Amino acid sequence: MDSLTEGPTVLVVASGVAIFTLLLASVLLAIIVFLRVRAQRRDRRDIQARQYWSEILQRELAGETVQVNPLQRDEVIGFIEAWNALCETLPDASVRRLASLGHRVGLAQAAQRMLRGSYHDRAMTIIALGHLRDRHLYDQLAKFLDDRSPIVSLCAARALAQVDPPRAMAAFVPMIAQREDWVPGSVARILAENVDGSAAHEISNALLRANADSTVKLVRFLADIDPQRAAVVVRQLLDGHVDDHIISVCLQLITDPQDRERVIGFLTASRWHVRMHAAAALGRIGSNGDSVRLEALLSDSVWWVRYRTAQALLILPGMGAAALREVQSRHTDAYGRDIIEQVLSEHALRSSV
Repeated sequence: MDSLTEGPTVLVVASGVAIFTLLLASVLLAIIVFLRVRAQRRDRRDIQARQYWSEILQRELAGETVQVNPLQRDEVIGFIEAWNALCETLPDASVRRLASLGHRVGLAQAAQRMLRGSYHDRAMTIIALGHLRDRHLYDQLAKFLDDRSPIVSLCAARALAQVDPPRAMAAFVPMIAQREDWVPGSVARILAENVDGSAAHEISNALLRANADSTVKLVRFLADIDPQRAAVVVRQLLDGHVDDHIISVCLQLITDPQDRERVIGFLTASRWHVRMHAAAALGRIGSNGDSVRLEALLSDSVWWVRYRTAQALLILPGMGAAALREVQSRHTDAYGRDIIEQVLSEHALRSSV
């Protein structure tokens, strides 16, 4: 009897579960379709807004004063995309001409909601506000310099540098050594865009109190944006008996022949990587008479030192492949002759391409 009563009950429960599952799946499918349709409608709206504002911006850039209304909520994304795309291609003077239109449409006011959005929305909006070149926006943008997202914080740094360069560099440069998540290429771009000299000034000041790791990072950036000022700092570091790693980096940055004697002093350093970079630097800035000094390093116990030395001899003024072949013929060390053969083979291969 129990089996007779239990059978229909199980069927009823199973049917209920199946119907509920089907209804739930239908609801989820409807939600997915709705969200997909809404996303497509939003994408079409943003594309239309971008096209419209691209045309308006081009007319403004051509010198026409266009009558515009304040940005509506559904236009903000399209405007920001058009605004950023155009401003990124223009010189600073042209961007400043467009700034009046940005103020007329109320970009700073319309962007407030976007600054509370996703990291993508925040980054795009911060970039857009930077193109306004409005110093009144500095404090608002400065809040994002400490953002956990490296993309957002770097966008904020660049925007601040466009709004108020000296003040921005004073805040940005000390953070370079602290933010390990910042991409060096992006940092270099921000520093390279600085035209008032404040970036180089702040880096020079930061180097006075930097540790070894920070010094390596900062001196490379300084060499990119102000080679003359970097050369002075490099000389001070090389004369100051600093860390071997710093010495190696400084030797890589040397390009001035007046530093030749300094470089020669490091050819006999105890650390092999210092000897290697000293040999390479002497190849860049040395004279034909330095070939004898470099030949001695062809017998170095470290392969990399011998390799860089052979390359340095090849590019030394008055040398070349024929002269290096002559050095090989008279060199007594087998390892030195082998490394010259390798460098000459690589040179011949490159020349044949």
